[in-house]
Amino acid sequence: MIRTILLVEDDRSSAFLVRRVLEKEGYHVFLAGNGREALQLIAKQPVDVVVTDVVMPIMDGVDLYEALKKRPDTQSLPVIIITDKQLFKDAFSALGVEHFVPKADNINILLDKIKNINQDLQKKEFQKVLVSGENPVIIDQMRNILVSKKFLVSTADNSVNTLQQAFLMVPHIILLDLRMHDHAQAKELVKAFKCFQVFYKTQLLTYSYIKPEEVGHGAAYWQVIEHDARGCDEVGAKFIGNFSQVTFLQNIKEYVPHID
Repeated sequence: MIRTILLVEDDRSSAFLVRRVLEKEGYHVFLAGNGREALQLIAKQPVDVVVTDVVMPIMDGVDLYEALKKRPDTQSLPVIIITDKQLFKDAFSALGVEHFVPKADNINILLDKIKNINQDLQKKEFQKVLVSGENPVIIDQMRNILVSKKFLVSTADNSVNTLQQAFLMVPHIILLDLRMHDHAQAKELVKAFKCFQVFYKTQLLTYSYIKPEEVGHGAAYWQVIEHDARGCDEVGAKFIGNFSQVTFLQNIKEYVPHID
C-alpha cells in the first residue's frame, strides 16, 4: 500500500503545491531538489513511490532512475516520470519506465496514476497477517476468515511470541488484542514495532471482544477498551472495533481495500 511519496523537483513552488495536494489525500510526502538529495533521503527513510522531474541540477531524473534500479532495496520501487516531451518518454521507456504524467496544473492526473499503481501493487502482493491474542477461539475464527480470502496467516498467543513471529514473517498487517496483558500491553507492542524500520510498511490494528460473562457489564468494559484503543491510536495503531465474524472483513477493508 502506498503511504509515503518522494517528490523530486527543483522548482520549489511547484513542489510545495503538489505536496499540499498529496497530503490532503492522506499521503506522507518528502521533497528533494535533485537526484542526489533523493538518494540520500531514501537511504534514511524508505518510501513507497518516487515522482520525479527529468531536468534537474546535480543529478537529473535519468541518473536517479538508473541509480534506483541498481540498488537491491530500491530496484522494485515504482517511479513516475513528470514530462511532456516524447523524446524523454521514449528514452525512459527504453530503460523500463512504465509510469508517466505530464507537466500540468491538473494534479488529478498524478493522483489517478498513484491510485492505479497502488491497486496494481495490492493485487500482486500476497498479504501476510499476524493475528495476536489471548482467546484461542477468536484467533481461530480470525485465521479461518483470512485464510479463506487467500491471506498468509500466522498467530501468537502472547506478547513475546507476537514479537518473535513478527520478525520472522514481517507481516503486512498485525492484529493486536487490546486485552492481552502478559509481558506487555498492546500499546507497548505498538511502540516497540514503531522503533524498527523493517515494520514501516506494516499496518498495525487493534481489536477487542466480549466474553459471554461480560455481556451484562458492557458499559464498564467499553470504558476500559476505549481508553486502551485511544492509547494505541496515539502511538500508531488503528482500532477496528469489537470482533464479530459477520463484520470482521468489513472492519478491516479500509486497511486492506482489495478484499472481495
